[in-house]
Amino acid sequence: MKNRTGIIAAMDSELRDLLGDLHKESSERIGGREIHYGRLEGHDVAMTLCGCGKVNAALTATLLAFHANVSRILVTGVSGGLAEGVTVGDVVIGDSFIQHDMDARPLFPRHVIPYEGFSLIEAEPEMRTLLAGAARGMLASKRPPGLENASVLEGLLVSGDLFLSDNEARESVLKALPKACAVDMESAAIAQVCRTGGLPLGVMRVISDSADGSAEIDFAKFVENSASKACAETVRHALRALKD
Repeated sequence: MKNRTGIIAAMDSELRDLLGDLHKESSERIGGREIHYGRLEGHDVAMTLCGCGKVNAALTATLLAFHANVSRILVTGVSGGLAEGVTVGDVVIGDSFIQHDMDARPLFPRHVIPYEGFSLIEAEPEMRTLLAGAARGMLASKRPPGLENASVLEGLLVSGDLFLSDNEARESVLKALPKACAVDMESAAIAQVCRTGGLPLGVMRVISDSADGSAEIDFAKFVENSASKACAETVRHALRALKD
């Protein structure tokens, strides 16, 4: 379908928030994913949960791109903060993506995807602008608890099949990729699929921790009560501003 927006949510609570507003038309289960079709904020959408890790992410993005025939993909969820000054509650909009655990040396340089010839994938500028504006709109109009001092940042998102839970792992990633702003387990894999399929991609992440195991908040409570609501509301703002 022309101009259908694919929405990949990382959390059950976030998808639940959006499904409550969806004018649902149908759903189907394929590849272990439940894809929900309908209208949200005046736009045709296909929404599904991603699951953790790059394989799950790539599978989900592939289903939306080549089965659900979406024309763009929006990704929401939480991530760990890496850059200095990034704090819990901040919203990071991905301007580029790298798989931090891609390492096929000595056959290929570190981070370069074998036989593809690139490591860094840049976000589509219009999608970046759309999501950055949507995140600022969310903070201005409906700021969830825990995001009282939040800022909106744009930067490099790095992804890998490793949950960074100690300072040693965090510093190892930053040493190799000092410009990294935040880390997750999915975005760069989705970006590779979108590049292959020629689909614009927008990714927004709410910072939930410092990727070093030192979080002082109740992670589950923050995700349920704060991050998921911020993510869902940002998607709503983005769709309202989206021009077909």
